[in-house]
Amino acid sequence: MKDVIIIGAGPGGMTAAIYTKRANLETAIIEKAAPGGYMVNTFEIENYPGFGKVSGYELSEKMFNHVQELGVEYLYGDVTKITDKREKKEVHTADGKVHEAKAVIIATGTLPRKTGAKNEEKFISRGISFCAVCDGAFFKGKEVIVLGGGNSALDEAIYLTSMGIKVTVVNLLDSLQADKGTVEKAEKNENIEFLLGHEVTEFKGDTSLKAVELRDVKTKETHTKEVAGVFVFIGQIPNTSFLEDLPILTPQGHIKVNERMETDILGIFAIGDVIDKELRQIVTATADGAIASQSVSRYLERIEQ
Repeated sequence: MKDVIIIGAGPGGMTAAIYTKRANLETAIIEKAAPGGYMVNTFEIENYPGFGKVSGYELSEKMFNHVQELGVEYLYGDVTKITDKREKKEVHTADGKVHEAKAVIIATGTLPRKTGAKNEEKFISRGISFCAVCDGAFFKGKEVIVLGGGNSALDEAIYLTSMGIKVTVVNLLDSLQADKGTVEKAEKNENIEFLLGHEVTEFKGDTSLKAVELRDVKTKETHTKEVAGVFVFIGQIPNTSFLEDLPILTPQGHIKVNERMETDILGIFAIGDVIDKELRQIVTATADGAIASQSVSRYLERIEQ
């Protein structure tokens, strides 16, 4: 049995692992994808203290190397359920294994929000992508749409233009939600155009995406635009479907925690983008991880007395 199992190897989960391992707690991380979470697919990060500009992959690699150097056990697995047995928690994975721990930290982050437009599922990975860093190279010299008006959408649009891709940013609202500096940078980019106050109603093509139907939100008029691809950055949803049997979720699916990152179940903690909070950034996730690790230490001291 481990002292603590951390579910998710994003910046919050890896920070928590560093702190719990340094506190001499037997620690394991369970992750179903690459270390770094959403961060690993981010082209450029400019607001993480001490790094200036750094790629998400590089920052993820540095954090993961730190975790490995400390000897944290790293397990690949897709968690399907957590069973609360008071002073013991069981973490079930899709391969049928059950991992036991005295405490659990949930750091599962979020998943990309889909548009819900007609034929979306048909063209995912056939022209529709949720990661410009992963798939941008397939569209060199072509024209694509980036859906969304926040920082992620504009950052990825700027990145795509570095590969000679023509980008039209389509946003449901008639204004952009990204910070002023990012908006100015995007507006100065000659390979980016903006179509605000519009939404995608249908994806069109045969075996791959060829065009999209766009609708003006105000006038309801539609028109078809030919594109090679669509990159979707319209928000995130919490990755908590495996927790639906536990009374720790908000109606929106986020995890409810207090300032000590404690859920309503003793011994289960949560951190990062998956929790109910205002600001979701790499630096806030790492802060959550540090706080949770201290809370875990105190919890274990209490139950072992």
